[in-house]
Amino acid sequence: MRIAIVGSGIMGLSSAYNLAKLGAKNIVILEKEYLSYGSTVRSASRFRVHFWTEENSRFALEAKKIMVSLSSITGWNVLVTTGGYLWLLFSEEQIKAFREKNKMWERLGIAGKFLSPSEIKERYPYIHTDDVLEGFFGPQNGSCFHNYVAFGYYKAAARLGAKLFERSPVERVLVENNKVVGVELPQGKVEADVVLLTAGAWTDDLLKGLGIMLPTEPERKEMALTESYKYFIEPLIIDLGTSAYIGQALKGEILGSIEVPVKSGLLPLENTLDFLVKWARAVYKRFPALRGARVMRCWSGYYSMSADSSHIMGRDPEWPEGLYVAYGDSGHGFMMGPLIGKLLAKNILYGEIDELMRPFLPTRFKEGKLIPEKLVIG
Repeated sequence: MRIAIVGSGIMGLSSAYNLAKLGAKNIVILEKEYLSYGSTVRSASRFRVHFWTEENSRFALEAKKIMVSLSSITGWNVLVTTGGYLWLLFSEEQIKAFREKNKMWERLGIAGKFLSPSEIKERYPYIHTDDVLEGFFGPQNGSCFHNYVAFGYYKAAARLGAKLFERSPVERVLVENNKVVGVELPQGKVEADVVLLTAGAWTDDLLKGLGIMLPTEPERKEMALTESYKYFIEPLIIDLGTSAYIGQALKGEILGSIEVPVKSGLLPLENTLDFLVKWARAVYKRFPALRGARVMRCWSGYYSMSADSSHIMGRDPEWPEGLYVAYGDSGHGFMMGPLIGKLLAKNILYGEIDELMRPFLPTRFKEGKLIPEKLVIG
């Protein structure tokens, strides 16, 4: 079986590794730019298990188990930390919603803890809490280093025979007699019996070339990084009053983002003054000690947003034989990727649809079985 994987982010690399581990041969990874060019290395490098839907929470729980053991799997230390996530709540409605969801999380064994403003201040004296009504702390959540996750998966897959081709943009998927036969690049054709599209925000263009329309669209997201500080911010802090999130990176930089209204589509990967001013004001308000912090750099990437803000994986039986996708992750791809690749490998090689995978099949949209995920960060 010849397998072509389009895109070298965590979903493509995880899939390549797991396919090769199960004995698949002739695996090629085709990347339009360079290794992990897309959203993986533009992410905040975080993982969590708390989602608004039970399907996503269950999936994330299993994905985390793989993520925290990746160092032993790939041989690359991915620098896992579990400082938790702290959501700051500003209304009775928000508090009621989180308390209701915590019943589900408790049933799954991942209950969080509600903190009063005084308890937040005692734990995290650097947070301004005068306008905070309550906090929700999820200690199971954490971070790792995205570059080592990506390069570790690549090296592990390469040791098993998978080959990466950079600067190899796929222009279209080739189909004959309703069966995938390969992909076309500017420099020629790559023959394949299976084509797995893991190209994030660019996946839709390849599907549209086959007449396949899924309800997804890319949204540009921006991030900023300050100068380094002595490590003091342990959790990732999500301010539901301003929609900002703030954390501290491995080298001490303060990083984060904030929601800024943008038009959907493949907008240029650039940054805006509107974003920077809005995020800086939110940081200064919530962290008075960071007033005057120097922003060192900004960058942007895409969330591939699905209609229900949950990822899409697998195939529709009505599609050409041999065509699979993994995208539409709505900002959760980095944390879900390890499990997506593992389950997809079994699906591609054996036709196995794991019960954790089943809700995320692309057929859910025409069947009306959406997974409305509301706890999207960023």
